[in-house]
Amino acid sequence: ILEQSLFRFAAVVELISRNLCLFRGDDVFGLVHFHPAYDRMAIHPIDKPAYGHLPPRSWLRPMMKMNGNVKESQELSNEDLALSDYQRKAPFTAINILRVNQLNAASGAKSIVDLEVAEGVTEKASGITTYSRNAIRLAKVGKEELQAGLEGDIAMVQQQP
Repeated sequence: ILEQSLFRFAAVVELISRNLCLFRGDDVFGLVHFHPAYDRMAIHPIDKPAYGHLPPRSWLRPMMKMNGNVKESQELSNEDLALSDYQRKAPFTAINILRVNQLNAASGAKSIVDLEVAEGVTEKASGITTYSRNAIRLAKVGKEELQAGLEGDIAMVQQQP
């Protein structure tokens, strides 16, 4: 059921994000999307940025290399990198609305760089340090501990009156 709700959630937040950008609200606000079954590989487009979502998983290795984490970019498995989705897993669906100055404080106002995502393919990317650091940390924690923490959070929320 959670996986099915992720697809509905992804469709709704895409509409919200497109309208925000259409009416230039993205100059004032930024969105960050959360879901209990968050899976970046289920968010379209899969290999391009999607507003309010994690960067494409295929960009994580190039981001880590650019950040100076060459060893980790080579040693972490695809399963390890998939754990980066846990930074967007939450006990309930949510859209975090942030002022642009809050986003800039987190990633740096001029943090957009040219990232070589494949041989001869360069894309604009931001948050290189944050996403690299998070992917490495979450891989070290491991799936069992991350999932147990998420399930504990979900159980706590469900117990609320």
